[in-house]
Amino acid sequence: MAVRTDLLLDIVAQYHDQPFVQSAKGALTYRQFYGNAVRLLNFLIDRGVRRGDHVVVSLENRTEYLELVMALALGGMVMCPVDPAASIQQLNKVKQLVNASYTITAYSQLAYALDDTLPDYCHQGELDDPFLIVFSSGTTGMPKGIVQSFGRFFQGAARFARHAGKQAGALTLHNWPMFYNAGLFNLFACPFMTGGRIWVGERFTAKQMGQFWQTIREQQPDIVYLSPTMMASLSKTLRFFPDTAGLLQHARVISTSSILYPAIRQAFQQQCGATVYPCFGITELGGSFTVGDAHSADFSVGQVMPGVAVSLAAEDGELLVSTPYMALGYLNPSGGIDRFDPAQPFCCGDLATLAGDELIIHGRKKDVIKKGGENIHLVEIEEIVQGSGYCAECYAVGKPDVFWGETYDLFFTLDNPQDEAQVREKLMRLMNDSLPQALRPEHIVRVDEVPRTASGKPMKRLIRYTECQ
Repeated sequence: MAVRTDLLLDIVAQYHDQPFVQSAKGALTYRQFYGNAVRLLNFLIDRGVRRGDHVVVSLENRTEYLELVMALALGGMVMCPVDPAASIQQLNKVKQLVNASYTITAYSQLAYALDDTLPDYCHQGELDDPFLIVFSSGTTGMPKGIVQSFGRFFQGAARFARHAGKQAGALTLHNWPMFYNAGLFNLFACPFMTGGRIWVGERFTAKQMGQFWQTIREQQPDIVYLSPTMMASLSKTLRFFPDTAGLLQHARVISTSSILYPAIRQAFQQQCGATVYPCFGITELGGSFTVGDAHSADFSVGQVMPGVAVSLAAEDGELLVSTPYMALGYLNPSGGIDRFDPAQPFCCGDLATLAGDELIIHGRKKDVIKKGGENIHLVEIEEIVQGSGYCAECYAVGKPDVFWGETYDLFFTLDNPQDEAQVREKLMRLMNDSLPQALRPEHIVRVDEVPRTASGKPMKRLIRYTECQ
């Protein structure tokens, strides 16, 4: 029977003295990183943490965070990462949901034990043991606790990294929240499993644009993950950083987290001189499982990686995925796991088509409304507006209607709110020119800002609530 630690120890042995994690504070080889993780594990054991315990972690991005991930993985504990910006009430709710045995909310709670020997019991864990409970973003409903298994998570990361062309020694910029699934899967497990390197940088925010470009200039990363929102922000602010032209030209910029609108991709590639590689993944399926290239079609997320099979539901085109890297299931209110059936394809909730070997994502099923018997794809409405350049952002949000069954409103943001009347008039004309009357929005509304997850993904279900407030 496969032992969980063997999977990690084999990687450490293979890349023993190669550099792994780097930051402004210094660099660690694979051997040093592993040694620190074992010492952290022994410290936690001295504090009473045991195999199978659920450990809630609410910390900012640091190298020690990744060491802690490895320590808990080696020790057979289950990590439950939480946004460090969460309120006390939110943190307590998560602790209750996961039945937490231990909670870490400050780095001062951690220390390195003198003992750097891996405890004997660590060689007994199995690959299918629970390893991670991550909560979904909540962009389409209430967040769900998704339980990942140790083996599927790391093996899925290894397979995706190879599919994405990642090489040993390649430097990945880690500027995403580490409590986020992509922060652990794409930006930690993927480089680890392929002998890559990680630069731990500042989390990407609107206030850190200068720091982002400085890091790109100084570290010259080979792999940079950016959400569409991040790319749009960089394109719009590039004029304030005139010495950044071409800095991303030789990097592989991978887009993930939400729909990559063609207008955003085109603007970013033209202004930043970078090639964007779209990818797609779902937390319930472990993480990313497709990646495209420079020639990927509009809304394409590229080719599906080996071992994963996709099909489309006959009745509506919903994406169905079968994968050996599927999560164990959802955390239920009693603390157990409502397990997924690995023999059944997972219903993703996304509408898709297949064009040759490319997977095209058309948006969430919830983003297709039926107005008086006419299907309206809200993503297509948003793309029309994004391509016009009239506003900073726009989102079409459906709503029930007594007469039509469903209709929708169009919400937009502006860099200069004083332009509201003029822009609304332009958008009304755009809708009139582009759409038949039955497909036009009921209202066009400006909002001050769009609610977002920590990674920048828009939370469309909250836009209407925010506007009403």
